[in-house]
Amino acid sequence: MDRWRFLALEGVRWSRPRARPKSLQQVEQFTSAYRQAATELARVRAFSPDKRLAEFIEQAVATSHFAVYRGRRPTAAAVLSAAVFGFPAVVRKHWRYHLVALLLTLLTTGIAYVAVMQNPENFYLFLERDLAGGRDPSASREFLASTLGPQETTADTDIFFSQFLFTHNTQVAFLCFALGILLGLPTLYLLIKNGLMLGAFIALFVSKDLSVPFFAWLLPHAVPEIGSIILCAGAGLMLGHRLLNPGLKSRKDAMRQAAGDASVTAMGCVPLLLLAGLIEGIFRQSDAGTGLRYALFAVMLLGLGSWIAFTRRKVKPEAAA
Repeated sequence: MDRWRFLALEGVRWSRPRARPKSLQQVEQFTSAYRQAATELARVRAFSPDKRLAEFIEQAVATSHFAVYRGRRPTAAAVLSAAVFGFPAVVRKHWRYHLVALLLTLLTTGIAYVAVMQNPENFYLFLERDLAGGRDPSASREFLASTLGPQETTADTDIFFSQFLFTHNTQVAFLCFALGILLGLPTLYLLIKNGLMLGAFIALFVSKDLSVPFFAWLLPHAVPEIGSIILCAGAGLMLGHRLLNPGLKSRKDAMRQAAGDASVTAMGCVPLLLLAGLIEGIFRQSDAGTGLRYALFAVMLLGLGSWIAFTRRKVKPEAAA
């Protein structure tokens, strides 16, 4: 009983993140006790009438197993490397799902755009009057233009607005990701809804001859915001597809792998959504010129596209061999 108590106490002690043995004798004593208890565990569970004793030994062995075989704590450099290289690698791995999300967004945006351009009253098929905030076909060109210009707001208001937009955009993106487990159907619905709303807004401003200022107002924050929604939606579609078609793997194994890759994609979108919130809440409200806004859009698009398409971890020669 004493050796099992010793194993349980030492297992808890050496499982602590920064715990390290001070001598080789401690290592040998602990590992010897672990191996002996692991060997005796089956016998005790089979023949001992004391079930509590068996559960105690099992817990001690499990804790000690973690202490013996635990991996090294990841360094800050390893975490940063995983974030920089892991996210684009996962996106490229499942590019077909993200392409489907992109094409569906473009298709629904085009449908709503054409419908509103042909008949402005169709605008209300895609957006409710309350959500439009006065930006609807009944608004004058001067009013719509004023919503695209600098806004007289305080720094505190801008920060609060950025936080609100980050929270809202994150909720939408993560819903596209998380609801994919329901066969991807809610994800498809959210993509279609967002695409239709976007197309209706584009048609509204284009019909008022405000194309240039509108896209200068929209595009800089649209790259990280809509891009994140498309990436999270692609992850959700992957979950739904793997649930329906696990391929050669068991459904459990296929879903475990898909959930891991989808989670990496969703977490990688968090910095992009934060960036979108800052641009939308602060830069978009500023008096920055049209040229600067389009330049920021180009930088965002090229930067994000290059990161996802071309960022690869270098393989060391000895590892490749």
